[in-house]
Amino acid sequence: MLQNNINQKDLKSRHKIEEKFHDEKAIKGVDDFYKFGALEQADEYCWVALGTLKNKRILEIGCGEGLVSVRFAKAGAFVTCIDISGEMIELTKQRATQNGVKHKIKALHMSGEEISFPDHSFDIIYGHSILHHLNLDITNEQLTRLLKPDGFAVFLEPLDYNPILNTFRRFTPHRRTPTERPLRFEQLESIAKHFSSWEHDEFYLLSLVSFFWYYGLKNEKLFRITQKLFSYIDSFLFKVIPYLKKYAWVSVIKFKK
Repeated sequence: MLQNNINQKDLKSRHKIEEKFHDEKAIKGVDDFYKFGALEQADEYCWVALGTLKNKRILEIGCGEGLVSVRFAKAGAFVTCIDISGEMIELTKQRATQNGVKHKIKALHMSGEEISFPDHSFDIIYGHSILHHLNLDITNEQLTRLLKPDGFAVFLEPLDYNPILNTFRRFTPHRRTPTERPLRFEQLESIAKHFSSWEHDEFYLLSLVSFFWYYGLKNEKLFRITQKLFSYIDSFLFKVIPYLKKYAWVSVIKFKK
């Protein structure tokens, strides 16, 4: 019982840190880095992995400002989205109203470890850069509990293997919370044990040189051109030397119940 109390105390402390960081982010505005299309290729791969969304019930964990939630709703899905940040939830509600899909989006202030919906509520669970913020021991069983028998979950997550990326992360602590940690494949495998099957693909290795055009010159055109060109090279490298995939920036994972 003492251990459980300690875990709950740690979890609440973590939630306070995460909520404060993302509330401030919502107020200040989303980083231009992602508006440059930094994750565009991986995002579109997620979209393909999700398949047809019409009349599907989707849970989005960590909805942020609601961009994807609105896209889901416009594709015909009924969306329940949650976020640790109350400010982000307000942005999502505003965006849903502005886009005429308020009736298809239910946005709730809720953490990813304390999801209070009945079993088998959703066809799909989606999360963009969210698992690495969560306590996976708690989250693992939540995912399978919430999915319908033929449901699946899709996540886009940063990986923890690239030494250059990890150096960059150490020198830019303001870009992330002190409680988040990029994921390793053994953590993904621990989630996969709760599912019948899973698959993953990785993105961005040499294409990370495009970062220079953002941090050096804030040149969106050169950023996009460089990333697109080197992404083709990355795809080739990953095919001929699959081992290199572990050093990619992100992985897109699909877990099937």
